[in-house]
Parts: sequence; C-alpha cells; structure tokens
Amino acid sequence: MRAILICPNDQLRKEFEQAVTPHWVLHISRTLDSYPAADDLRRVVRAWAPEIVFLNIENGSMAEIISRQLEAEFPAIQRVAIHPSQDVTVLRRVLQMHMSQFLSSPFEGAEVGQVLDQLERDLEVRPATIDSTDRFFAFMPAKAGVGASTIAANTTWAFSQMENLSTLLADFDMASGVTEFMFDTHHDRNLADATAHGKNLDDEAWRSLIKTVGNIDLLLSGAPRVGEGIARVQVAQLIEFARRNYNVVSADLPDTFDETTLSVLREANKIMLVTTPELPALRLAHLKVLLLQKLDLFDKVSLVVNRVSSRMELSFSEIQETVGLPVFMSFPCDYADVTEAIRAGRPSPKLASSVQKFAGMLLDKEVRTEKPRRFIQRFGIVPLRYGYR
Repeated sequence: MRAILICPNDQLRKEFEQAVTPHWVLHISRTLDSYPAADDLRRVVRAWAPEIVFLNIENGSMAEIISRQLEAEFPAIQRVAIHPSQDVTVLRRVLQMHMSQFLSSPFEGAEVGQVLDQLERDLEVRPATIDSTDRFFAFMPAKAGVGASTIAANTTWAFSQMENLSTLLADFDMASGVTEFMFDTHHDRNLADATAHGKNLDDEAWRSLIKTVGNIDLLLSGAPRVGEGIARVQVAQLIEFARRNYNVVSADLPDTFDETTLSVLREANKIMLVTTPELPALRLAHLKVLLLQKLDLFDKVSLVVNRVSSRMELSFSEIQETVGLPVFMSFPCDYADVTEAIRAGRPSPKLASSVQKFAGMLLDKEVRTEKPRRFIQRFGIVPLRYGYR
C-alpha cells in the first residue's frame, strides 16, 4: 500500500516511521514535515497517488482543513489519524474528521499490524483511485513531413487557451523530434530522463523535467537517439502521471511503429492520423490504418488532412476511399505563414480558425471564432454523406 505521511512533530514522525518499517505491505512514498497548503497537497497527492494518508492531528484546525480537502477531492483515499495520546478529546476529533483509523503513541507492533490489515481489506473493497483525464491525444504522421508536429503544436496552443486547462505536450519522437524548435525553446532534460524515474516520479522532479512556454508544459525529446526505445511499462507510468496532473495531454509521435510509439498509441484516448492530399502520404496512411486495425486500435483513429488547397488532385471522397477512413478535420495550406510562425515559436495565425474548431471538436465543445472562414476552410468538416457508416 502506498502512503503519504504528514507530521510536523519530529519525534512522533520518527517513532511512527520506525513502527511501520517492519510491515512490508506499507510503503511511505512521501513524508511532509509541515502541514501543506491546499495547492501543495493537491500536487503531492496527484504526483504520488497514495492509497493512504497518515495525518498528525495535533494541530486540530490545520489537520481538519487538510482532512476536509482530502475527503472532498480524493474521497477514495484512506485517512488515518496519528497523535501522541489517546485522550478523549483526541478521539472525539478523530470522529469529527471522519478518519478511517487512528493510531497513537507508543505505536505497538500488534496494533499497527491490525490497522494495516484492516486498511488493506478496505482498499480491496474500495480501491483508492485518483481521477485522471481522458483527454489524451496522440498525433501520428502518415509519413515524415506531413506536418503532424505542426498540427500537434498548434492544437496544444489552442487547448491551453480554453477554460484555463492545464496542458502538456510530450514529444515522443526520440529520433527527430522538433517540438523544441517549434516552440523556440531549449531544455537540458528530456523524455528519457522522465521515464528513468519510473513509478518514483514526483512533483519536484517533474518541474525540473518540463519546460513551460506560456500556458503549456513541454516534455521534449532531446537530441536524436539511435536505437534507444522506452519500455512499455515506463511509458505507461509516465502517461499515468501526466493524466493525473493535466487536463489535456498531447503526444507528438514519429512515423515509425517502435515500442515507444505502440505504447503511446495503446494508452491514447484518440489517435489523430495526419496526412497530406498527395498519393504517397495517402498510401502510407492506408497501410497504417490496416496495421492499427490488426492492433485493435482502429476505433480510436481519426483522419486529419493537412495542407488542403483548391488545386488538390483528389477530392475528399477519393481521399477517404484511399485511406479507408472519413476525414475528421482538414487544415489549409499556407507554407509562408506556418514557416514564419515556427521561426517565431508561436502559433500560426492562418491556421487559428481551423485549429480552434479542431480543439473544440476534440474536447466536445463548440468554439466560436471571430473571423469569417476563408473559402478553403469551409471544407474543414466533411459532410456526413461522404463518410463511412
């Protein structure tokens, strides 16, 4: 069982830690030597995902504030009070706070064991789950160069401006990731550093691993690596952490199906397969659709067509026939504007209208844009009669 200990009393804290050490079933992931503020407590809980919080209730007012916050925001977590004595007033305080269990000094081994056994049984019946986002979007190119990273970056910018959503963009392209360049930033830490922490990744380490640009947190891929993949369990642990700590998570993927990519695709709620209207890209998009079908990931996939123009050789219906998917969204072709935006490390103004609509669709929200759409942008949503049923 994973636990957090909150105990400003040094002597009581040392005594309690010594008493629980022999009980291998319990692992204290984090110890706080002071009562945390609400935001700090929330961040620690989301980072460590404890099943139990041991709380020193000597300071009744502070302990009650923390207990109420835990009960309101993380009701499935077991709350256990600790105190130097078993005075009647202390027992009354435990009841008023609706604590799951109570332990007092001296912490007798048999009593501690009984309490831990009961907590384990309670957690079997009611596991301590912490809410996490289901807005995890993976952006995958049909082939290199179709602009999937551009779409991922601009869409993440749009996410970050909606309802003050906490937003993360993680670059999983360890061979040729360009997120660092697109946001005109640099960081010494990268994806490999983050996954190396495994399940011990905490809030303090995380702040050193990400780079913040505007309202967006970036987890960069770092310099190109050859032959270095990340194990599925490490990817899953990283994504689990991100889901607990962000409202929206975007993943920028390479065009290869390596172990890292497959792990992200399995974890994603939606997969955006990005292509351009050219036949080579469409052909590769079709092959990837077939592979995603074999991997039982087809239901997650949506087709995004980038660089649409009035001079396309293929119609949307022909694109859909070629790829085997209906077009979910399309974006206009404007190399000059996109290039200038990348140089400046900012979102593309010419893509803004389409990107805002796209972000709203992904979040199931209606987005109103002030500027009227250009003619080509009217094809952003393909009529239902052209889609597959």
